Amino acid sequence: MENFEKTMIHKTYSLQRVPKHNAFYENSSFVLQINEKSNSVKSVLKARTSYMKIFYYSVLLWIVSVTSISAAPGDFVKNVKIPSLSFEFPEVQVFPSGKGTEVYFLPGGEFPLRNLEIHIYAGVLSNPDLPPEVPELFVQAWKHGGISSAPGSKFIETLEGYGAKIDTDVNSEKIVFTISYLSRFEKEIIPLIGEFIATPLLSEEGFSIAKLNLEETIKRRNDKIPDIAYRKTAELVYKGTVLGKSTQLDSLAKIQTKDIREYFDKTVSTSRRIVLLTGDLQRKEAELLVTSLLPPRDSVRAVSSVQLNTKILKKNLDSLPFQILGVDKDATQSIVMMAGILPAHRDSDFYAIQLVNYIIGGGGFSSYFMQRIRSDRGLAYSSNSSAYFEKDYGIVYFTTQTKTSTTKEVYDLMREILSEQTISKITEEELESAKQSIVNRFIFQFADKMGILHNFLRFKEHDMPADYLKMYRGKIQAVTLDDLKRVGKKFFVSSSVKTILTGPKDITKGWDETVRHIAPEERIP
Repeated sequence: MENFEKTMIHKTYSLQRVPKHNAFYENSSFVLQINEKSNSVKSVLKARTSYMKIFYYSVLLWIVSVTSISAAPGDFVKNVKIPSLSFEFPEVQVFPSGKGTEVYFLPGGEFPLRNLEIHIYAGVLSNPDLPPEVPELFVQAWKHGGISSAPGSKFIETLEGYGAKIDTDVNSEKIVFTISYLSRFEKEIIPLIGEFIATPLLSEEGFSIAKLNLEETIKRRNDKIPDIAYRKTAELVYKGTVLGKSTQLDSLAKIQTKDIREYFDKTVSTSRRIVLLTGDLQRKEAELLVTSLLPPRDSVRAVSSVQLNTKILKKNLDSLPFQILGVDKDATQSIVMMAGILPAHRDSDFYAIQLVNYIIGGGGFSSYFMQRIRSDRGLAYSSNSSAYFEKDYGIVYFTTQTKTSTTKEVYDLMREILSEQTISKITEEELESAKQSIVNRFIFQFADKMGILHNFLRFKEHDMPADYLKMYRGKIQAVTLDDLKRVGKKFFVSSSVKTILTGPKDITKGWDETVRHIAPEERIP
């Protein structure tokens, strides 16, 4: 199944419910009383029974162990048949709340909790000239600055006193404010949050904390090999676009508190907003809640969105004067990443891509990457692929983490898997197994109410058909082996990707392929 995931940090609360009637506890007490009165014969019989149980369980465990040793990881679930589930799709209620604000609401809740997210479309994708450091600084300065009635850390401490939890986050598209709270404290919490959204303090103290945190993050982002690999791969994939820029210390040094305040006044306060709301309330209550939190605005700014699509990204990637980029970092391990461009989320090949990805590297231990690189050869700590989709483009990543001494062997094996020959050998049985797994995991997209709203928002943003979810399983089942092989030979072959090697410079010594080397802080050539 598509990794619907993804964009925001989603917070949940684990609440343990104590049953009113604990049958196990009561029965245990009863047995204890009987045992105190029982004679020695009964004790012997009980002991004998216990030893017999231990013997039988030992035999069973031995059989399982032998089977597990002789089988490849994942083999024990390959032939498990799970019948398709039928269920009703949750109906998300959509309603406006003033100019430039729309609410996605899912009522009901087992606990007296309310979860709310405000997505503010004020990221760099809607502000091409905006330095990437500004939104990053803003979300931290916003949170740490507090409000006039509760400045600095007192703001968060006050909310925590009511059992509320807030967070602020940012991505390339938007600013996201999240709050979860007990409904019985709503009268105390909403005025605080309303002030936080409308007139945040954005103090010098909050700005200093934000700037110090971001500075430390930039300075330490090259400490770990995976962090370097993912960042430089993103810079390569998005080279030539606004998303190809990472935060920089020299740019950060130039930003002042007034820049953050101006960003809030001119951009954040006037941008389009989507509210996600779920919890123990009904439609009328939801409307009143959002209105009290977000009063009507006089105007909403026009958005000048950045044009970013499959054609542009593919052209930029193909124009790079190298096939392999080496990012030099002294370490005892390395990461081999390969990245390619996919069509948009709503493309007709989306379903076939999901299935190819599952078979090649997205299906865990049953995938080619895990079986051939980790299980068969023991060359990897982890090895997988992932297909990520946006409104107008998609990206596929192939990743293996290995020892520096086996980097070349892993690279060659990844290229061998990502070949037309491998794609041609995919069987009908493998296709059906992938279909079964994806279809039967589908229901987990509806296990969490806020997760449902995240998916609903994502599909809206991507202009997906209204019946997308209802048709999803049928579309997956309709993919033929010919469809799968056609798509696989187009997007899942090494000739359609660029490779990023992150590790010591000498890992490419003696390679026949030409490798372009850069340091972690150098820009993509």
